[in-house]
Amino acid sequence: MLMYWQFYDLTQDPFYRTPDPACFFPNPHHEDALATLIDSLQKHQGMGVLLGEAGLGKTLLLHVYLRLAQQRQYKTVYVAHTDLAFRTLLQVLYQALQLDFATATLDSFVAACQQRSVILGIDDAHLIPTLTLKKLCTLPEYAASAGVILHIVLAGHPELDSKLDALTLHRPMLDSVVRYILSPLAPKECRAYIYHRLAQATTQVETVFTFRALTRIIKAAQGIPATLNMLCTNALIAGFWAQQRPVSAKAAREAIAQCRILAHPS
Repeated sequence: MLMYWQFYDLTQDPFYRTPDPACFFPNPHHEDALATLIDSLQKHQGMGVLLGEAGLGKTLLLHVYLRLAQQRQYKTVYVAHTDLAFRTLLQVLYQALQLDFATATLDSFVAACQQRSVILGIDDAHLIPTLTLKKLCTLPEYAASAGVILHIVLAGHPELDSKLDALTLHRPMLDSVVRYILSPLAPKECRAYIYHRLAQATTQVETVFTFRALTRIIKAAQGIPATLNMLCTNALIAGFWAQQRPVSAKAAREAIAQCRILAHPS
């Protein structure tokens, strides 16, 4: 893939998919979501929830939030594998706090939180088993009763919302949990997002794609950042093989068609 980087004078892959806070694109949706989560933490509300369809940037936002928390001296724990029993999830949390799970108790856990307030970020939280989620929701309340801070942030697909609604019937305290729903980017924001990502790899951001190529890509992506990344990468590769610089609308159209074939094979 280095060949297309060199062809377009790129120093790195501008659209790599690994969530990296350094690539965070400041836009009203994501900045408002961050502000909401930070406000929830400052008000000691125990939990915050980030909801959105796949590809909208929940994982990246969660990483940005946890990095900001680290800068404020919070102990942060990130969990990505969420199809776990509560005991296993608790073990992950204890290990992060350097507690011996075999001998640790909830009291020793609270003591660890007293030394340094803890934020637990859980990705793909819609996959958490209902029983695990029910027990997990009791932890911030238990910590608060001992005067310490354990803040949990759940990031997941919209079905997480209905799971929490069902639990609210039995745990009214969940009714006050802040939930933020991410929306797709507007077309103007999509173009700004692409230029923002290109700026990580080149100083000539407006010479990589033609205006019409980006218009096609933006229309096809429907405001989803992950889809923008995929289509832009495929368009760069298509443009390279056609030796087109900048990437043309034709190369973008071919990249879009190829992605649709992969998404819906016959």
